[in-house]
Amino acid sequence: MVMGTWTPDERSAEIAHGFTRDFSASVAWIRRYDGVHGGRHRQRSDLLLLQGAYLLARERSPDGIGNAYVFAGPLSARFEARPGGVAAGTRHGLHGGLWADYETRWVYTRASWHGYRYAGRSRHETVVQGMLAPYAADYDDIASWGGVQLKWKSGHGQTEVTPYLRFFAKQWWVDAGISVNRQNRSDLFVNLMFTF
Repeated sequence: MVMGTWTPDERSAEIAHGFTRDFSASVAWIRRYDGVHGGRHRQRSDLLLLQGAYLLARERSPDGIGNAYVFAGPLSARFEARPGGVAAGTRHGLHGGLWADYETRWVYTRASWHGYRYAGRSRHETVVQGMLAPYAADYDDIASWGGVQLKWKSGHGQTEVTPYLRFFAKQWWVDAGISVNRQNRSDLFVNLMFTF
């Protein structure tokens, strides 16, 4: 699987491979811009993450499927210098978290928590998603969902609220939305994924 995400505050790319039904590994690159949203004096950091993910539970029902995962791994973070920010250089640390989702042909829900520890500080983000489908697509069809994503990030005062659409088929999906809360208003969110 390859995936890429773009927002004004973050860009990422990831490649992952499932070795068994229960275990997968991935490598990801994340570029973050910390500081005043929309300001010129924001510090850029580049993170390289290695990750192992393990399927804790999978529950099937007549209408859908639910999954719970745990993931963790090492990270390396490179900072550019900025007055008042972390000094330029490279720091190493750890990251990890939990992910749970439930999906039917009509409904998709997800909750996740991801924590990072590097450069003597901790940060985390929590994401909750909920989507509804306008029609029940068959497995071979292109499906669509519409919904909302809520994101809480440590160090940010507001909940990021992003209505978005998802289109997907067997091997790909596309998410696109625009944030509506005051701090992130009109920020575009795009997520692309392709499985192979």
